[in-house]
Amino acid sequence: MSEKSKWENLRPWPVYAMAASIPFSLAAANLSKFFMFIFGLAVLGLAIARRNPLPQLAQLRTPAVILLMLAALALSLAYTSAPPAEALNDFAKYGKLLVIALVPALVRTRREVLLALGVYIAAETFVVLTSYLLSMDLILPWVIKPRAVRLSIGTVYSSYLDQSIMTAGLAALSWHLRGEFPGRHGRTVAIALVLLCAVNVMFFLPGRSGQVALLVALSMALFWLIPGAGKAAAVVVPPMVLAAAMAASPQLRERVSAVVTESQAYSQGDRAPTSSGLRLGFWRRSVESILESPVVGHGAGSWNAEYTRREGSQLNPSFKDLRNPHEEYLMWGVQLGIVGVALLLAFLVQLVRDASRFTAAIRRAMKTFVAMLAAVCLFNTVLFDALIGDYFCLMLGLLLALGLYSAPHGEAAS
Repeated sequence: MSEKSKWENLRPWPVYAMAASIPFSLAAANLSKFFMFIFGLAVLGLAIARRNPLPQLAQLRTPAVILLMLAALALSLAYTSAPPAEALNDFAKYGKLLVIALVPALVRTRREVLLALGVYIAAETFVVLTSYLLSMDLILPWVIKPRAVRLSIGTVYSSYLDQSIMTAGLAALSWHLRGEFPGRHGRTVAIALVLLCAVNVMFFLPGRSGQVALLVALSMALFWLIPGAGKAAAVVVPPMVLAAAMAASPQLRERVSAVVTESQAYSQGDRAPTSSGLRLGFWRRSVESILESPVVGHGAGSWNAEYTRREGSQLNPSFKDLRNPHEEYLMWGVQLGIVGVALLLAFLVQLVRDASRFTAAIRRAMKTFVAMLAAVCLFNTVLFDALIGDYFCLMLGLLLALGLYSAPHGEAAS
């Protein structure tokens, strides 16, 4: 086997490794991501040396928007209010956005993309099934963390926030790509997996962001599934599903009710450290920061400096090292002002535009993941955070690659 053949065979392996590790371990996912960057630099270097541009990337506009986002953050290092070390650290966190472009650069065929997706689906399915077993109070030798550390009985390896969002993503992926599941009963297996994931998110995991992501995916799936005037069900059914789940699950009912109660208490001046109250406090300080420098913000990594400055003597010592407001749009607004929010929105829009010429199933899967990302960003700093940000970047990259390597068949746009 020639050196070139060996290299071409090795090229997609970091993508496979990241797909396999992301449901289980942040450390393993970071190691895989490191190799993705190394391999990506090698691919880019070879393309430049051979004067052979990467055709798969040339067909996409999302990588250009990502470079603009990173360039804007890099330029803001010149005026950031954050200490240099903190600013550089927070800037580096957004490097994960490059994974979206690296995946199409490293995988070469549709088969390789499907293999990476299959590896991820198998790994996440194992986590979902393990979650069910843990919920039966079984002691499993492959789950090392005790329940007190895992915070909820159905959480397996990551936090319940990450796991619930990834499980909702698996449901969306299985539904839209059910035609890609192998075997005579592939579609049946895919639909069964959708149901398993949906029940797991709604009843066995306390992550409200994951439940929001699931309801977004359900709404979009119904919109495309139901013809004509019946599409109104896409708006009506998800709230009904949520209401039924709340009636059946005291845990879910308490979590949803807590949002209303805590928000009302905060609006009436109660500053008790509740989940919703803390978020509202972070968001209020973020809006104040944006209003102070609305056009270009306070620079990369500046959220902590601006938050602590505004809190002053009221600062809770527990939050003196907090790095983000648990809201991605406000995070970009504080760092880069209106420019930052516009870049983030342009990124989401361009992902959808790049998918516009894909086959219907892949186009819908991409739109669903973008919608879930947009919704979850309302309550979390998804792209800033480690594991869940890596997850979305990997999945968006895989869907872009699958779309590029799957010839469209003239389906109507949707």
